[in-house]
Amino acid sequence: MTAPQVAPPADRPRWRRWAVNGVKIAFMVAVVVAGVLFVVGRWGEVSDALTSMDPWLLVLALVSVVAALVVSMLSWIVVWPAFGVRLPVLRGARVFFVSQLGKYLPGSVWPIAAQAQMAGEVGLARSSSIVLSLIAMLVSIATGLGVGAVLLPFIDVRLLQDYWWLPIVGVAFLVCLTPPVMRFGVRLALRVLRRPDAPFDYGWRVAASSSGLQVTNWLFGGVQLWLVLVGLGVDPARSFVPAVAGFALAFALGVLLIPFPAGLGVREVVIALVLASVTTAGVAATAAILSRLLYAVADFGLAGIAAAVGRRRASRG
Repeated sequence: MTAPQVAPPADRPRWRRWAVNGVKIAFMVAVVVAGVLFVVGRWGEVSDALTSMDPWLLVLALVSVVAALVVSMLSWIVVWPAFGVRLPVLRGARVFFVSQLGKYLPGSVWPIAAQAQMAGEVGLARSSSIVLSLIAMLVSIATGLGVGAVLLPFIDVRLLQDYWWLPIVGVAFLVCLTPPVMRFGVRLALRVLRRPDAPFDYGWRVAASSSGLQVTNWLFGGVQLWLVLVGLGVDPARSFVPAVAGFALAFALGVLLIPFPAGLGVREVVIALVLASVTTAGVAATAAILSRLLYAVADFGLAGIAAAVGRRRASRG
């Protein structure tokens, strides 16, 4: 095990502390405004569908979203020991859920930047936190593409014929999750970015634990989309596998397209394509928008709870 990559303590000048706090506040304000605008802009599209759905299906779908986000957080936490730091779950939840709100701003780099800032507050050097975030993102993308590629033939053979390249991309990303390739790729990326080396011990146990938890995340996310589809009147038996595959592919491809906040537009298109064999384009689009709204509610709710618990624990300490 490598030595802990702990950020060295430093006494910041007062003006610098104010500047850092100002950036944090501006970041959170921008995220909240983006989230509110996102929900308000799509409320008219889904309000009728919400009133016609069984409320219990929506509740179960929201529970599935929360479960998916928690499992995704755990997938991120199990990578920390590779950098010599064991992060308690409650402290990790605060860093993860608050920083993830950055995905509602244009550009996939915001969650990584926020995690780098917050990870330093819990004992991880910034260079190491950036590498950790990149590893977690790659695990998320690779497992999402892998799950979707494996399930595509069970949905519609024509999808596999039209998108034959998708399994190849998925396998390529899965190969990147193996420790030798991951270590080589991270060090190459650090050289290209002219960043200092961040030693880490990414072994098979970490790779298997993080990847397995992310696959579970896709399953919970797919169950959420499936419950929404059932609420919209889609056949439960025929829509389960397409829901899981569509959700995993949509999320993974949404992260890859950096300029779009939280994969905006990308996920809806991918979900509509995958669900075309079990429902109409209109129902698929409505389900995708409802799914996104459920995730927005869960993202902001979990971030608020984690931040409140963190402040309470800090005041007690």
